[in-house]
Amino acid sequence: MKILVAEDEPELLRFYKVLLEDQGYEVLTTRDGEECLDAYRMGSKMMKGDFDLVILDHRMPRMNGMEVAIEIAAMNPSQKLLMITAYSGMLDLAQRPANMKIMAKPFEVDELLSMIGELSK
Repeated sequence: MKILVAEDEPELLRFYKVLLEDQGYEVLTTRDGEECLDAYRMGSKMMKGDFDLVILDHRMPRMNGMEVAIEIAAMNPSQKLLMITAYSGMLDLAQRPANMKIMAKPFEVDELLSMIGELSK
């Protein structure tokens, strides 16, 4: 399973990469919304195939996670998306793409892995 992660906090980004690679996932990390979108567009070349899941933080520089999710959904309406945010109450859920789940920070590792497992079905 190939996962693209967008998170602007370096420690959390490193945590995602180590955790997910330890679980056997191929992981590409990005530090902001624009970088994530660029990586998504180039992803099939870099990861030798499309991403199975895109994990997004909401509050990021240059482009927030919801904006990225909407752009990705426009390119690929079936793309599975997971927004992980401490600001879930501030999200405009009316804009949320159909294939996007939302998870609140802080979270338990088991909760994250369970959600990823659910989205990989």
